[in-house]
Amino acid sequence: MKEFCKRYALEEYAFSNLLIALTESCTMFNKIREVSAHGTEPNKVLYRCAQTQNFSKAAQLLNVTQSALSKSISNLESELGVLLFDRFGKKVTLNKSGKKFLEHAVYSIQELDDAVSAALYQDVRPTLYLGLFHYSERFMQCLKDFSVSHSSVTIQIDHLDVSSFNQAPNEYDMLLFPQHPLYRKYKADVVYSDPYFLAVHQSHPLSEKKVVRLNDLVSQNLIFIKYGNGLFDLPYHLCNHSAIGVNGYIHTNSYEMQRWFISNNHGVGFVPQGGASLYVIDPNIVLLPILEEHLNHEVMIGFKREKQLSDIGKQFARYIKDTLLT
Repeated sequence: MKEFCKRYALEEYAFSNLLIALTESCTMFNKIREVSAHGTEPNKVLYRCAQTQNFSKAAQLLNVTQSALSKSISNLESELGVLLFDRFGKKVTLNKSGKKFLEHAVYSIQELDDAVSAALYQDVRPTLYLGLFHYSERFMQCLKDFSVSHSSVTIQIDHLDVSSFNQAPNEYDMLLFPQHPLYRKYKADVVYSDPYFLAVHQSHPLSEKKVVRLNDLVSQNLIFIKYGNGLFDLPYHLCNHSAIGVNGYIHTNSYEMQRWFISNNHGVGFVPQGGASLYVIDPNIVLLPILEEHLNHEVMIGFKREKQLSDIGKQFARYIKDTLLT
């Protein structure tokens, strides 16, 4: 079960609950089948009895004998431990329990039939497993184009953090992550190198500049992206080493949260060109070029070994090399 859960990204407790629910549904389903009259499904029996309010007429419509139908109903009531009909001579009507049972029985049987059909007859689709420690607009556009030309492929994308990095290379066909010393032991290629912009509020004094330098950040509140324990974006380390005397630091693992802080004039932040669209569409934010040439955001991409890649994984690797690595 652990391997199954791992393969399909299921929590074990969730999978256990699913098995219990399916077992209970199958038990009820089997009970209903067992008490059917000559193969006539109980929901049809109940429906016809409720419709005609007469066992004899219902038996005629179902093409079974009245005794077989009556026995089916009696057995079902015995199995469930409740009466489903109120009987008034030859006239029968569903009582409250009968109405509830019919409602849920029809629904449960249909749902179970749908589930079985889906499990037995669904198309087998190849799956591509991708792990992203970093968001990249260029990569996402490339992935979109690939998915359009490979519509029969299921693409599983997981957002990962530093704590899961050691296990990630064995679980994913491809990983995308920012260049950092923590990742040096993994074989990967630089997909591209993006210059950084400084994002500031439109009313901020720096917004009047055409370009900025790190020294312009003296006494500013800086908002940095922190990917995980000890893993910060490159500007954080440069600002620390430069000792430029900033006023304060704010750390967040979300570009959206960084954008919110800047949009509300709580500080300024560094934004790679490849991820700038979130800030460009914000009318409160101005993006300024930074003069430091060495301040670039390098994005790395790595794949499983060739012999470990699935066929679709090999196709995707070739596609990425032809589109992003050339």
